[in-house]
Amino acid sequence: LVIGAGLAGTAAALSAAENGLSVVVAEKMEQISERGAGAGTINCAASVAFDDGTCTSIEDAQFRWMQTCGNRPNEALIAQYLNRSGEAGDWLADRAEAHGCHVGIWDGYSRNPLLPDEPGYLIVNGGDDLERPDMPFVAPEVLYLDSVAAGATYLFEAPAEQLVVNESGAVEGAILNTGEGYKKVLASKGTVLATGDIGGSQEMCDYYCPVANTIPNIYTPQGANSGDGHKMALWAGAELEAGGACMIWNRAILPDDYEFDGSYQGGDIFLPGSQPFLHVNANGERFMNEDQCYPMSYAGGANQPGHFSWIVWDGSYYEDIEQFDTGGCSRLFPAPSGTAFNADVYDCEAISKEHLDSFWLEPRIENGSLKKCDTLDELARAMSFDADQTAAFKATIERYNSLVAAGEDTDFGKPAYRMSAVDEPPFYAARIGGELLVTIHGVITNTDSQPLRKDGSVIEGLYVCGNDQGGFYPHNYPSNFTGINAGRTATFARIAAKHALGVQ
Repeated sequence: LVIGAGLAGTAAALSAAENGLSVVVAEKMEQISERGAGAGTINCAASVAFDDGTCTSIEDAQFRWMQTCGNRPNEALIAQYLNRSGEAGDWLADRAEAHGCHVGIWDGYSRNPLLPDEPGYLIVNGGDDLERPDMPFVAPEVLYLDSVAAGATYLFEAPAEQLVVNESGAVEGAILNTGEGYKKVLASKGTVLATGDIGGSQEMCDYYCPVANTIPNIYTPQGANSGDGHKMALWAGAELEAGGACMIWNRAILPDDYEFDGSYQGGDIFLPGSQPFLHVNANGERFMNEDQCYPMSYAGGANQPGHFSWIVWDGSYYEDIEQFDTGGCSRLFPAPSGTAFNADVYDCEAISKEHLDSFWLEPRIENGSLKKCDTLDELARAMSFDADQTAAFKATIERYNSLVAAGEDTDFGKPAYRMSAVDEPPFYAARIGGELLVTIHGVITNTDSQPLRKDGSVIEGLYVCGNDQGGFYPHNYPSNFTGINAGRTATFARIAAKHALGVQ
């Protein structure tokens, strides 16, 4: 029995069904959840060697992960993922290619000498025989179709509400709330919880991760990801890790009437907000190294007056974006290696300056959330700066431009190739806040995805994977690893299914 039909659930279902098991998948929504365009894997056959031979070793990746998360994760889980993700990547790539999908490599931060190229992060999109062949989020659909072909049965709008636990404490199945009433499904080989994070539950976020309730959650369908798996695991005797946290994108564009009062409404996703352009606060002052991963960049602005920041750039922005050469889903320019995914995941158009202007800039200029002016004085007025703030803003621009010209950021240490002068009209500015991607607080498990009780004993018959599973990112999400969450989700879904089968 698999509870949840996202990337983790479909991966577990196929892994079990293709090995001969009878599989039932229970999903609370009316269809599968198609999330997870880029799956981070290491050493899979689809990886490519870049011309200079650089890549990230498992040892380096593991060290950076632990360091970014303050050495709080369960390192045994990270090692398991890094050592076994290559097989999961090969498996996913083979399945996707069989459906006519494009399987490419999604670059990391390819020009940063401290974070060299990271081949092996798979991006799966397209698919000639899929229902939506132009969509990037197709990995779950591929796995869903193949699992159905292998004999898996999917029950939609059938949320699981309680696990069936026997007298010894082992899990034997679950109670589903279907359109035909409650049904008990018993599973002889195991029950897999793969229901997603807790971001859709205000009550759980209030208790475990209050900041998540202050940020709009527009990535997951409303009504999904409400901590169902977390609660069922707890009721069965499992334990949640300490330190609730969430992954926040630094790409919410905020309207003029924005005022932080514990939460905000009205912002929408603005992909260019993740570019390392100059940021200033509500007083016109620079306050950070803008070359940060998404949640760190957001946190920098959230700690400023008004709890937001202004992102500022000029008329040469597309040349600047080429120079920045960012990776992952912030990439807005083809990678030097030619391997990066270069389609906009929000409308599936190839990214170009024309696309950037028509899809991202012009609509926001029209609604007033993006300011476009011919002079810095006009821009300051559009940003509602008073005389003192305008003077500070112009002094900040002058100082920043001098650092760009000198080729060294002696104020905050941003790499020179991630700096660009603000001196060519027209000039642009937008208020930037955060968008909730996912909460990252889950159930404590061993390296086979089996949940543990407080005394360390295993809850037999139960497996936890995807965003139900904890131990990877306590307190912080290391988004300098492109696609790690989708990659570890697929990897541990396969680990859970294989352990239930008794195979490697």
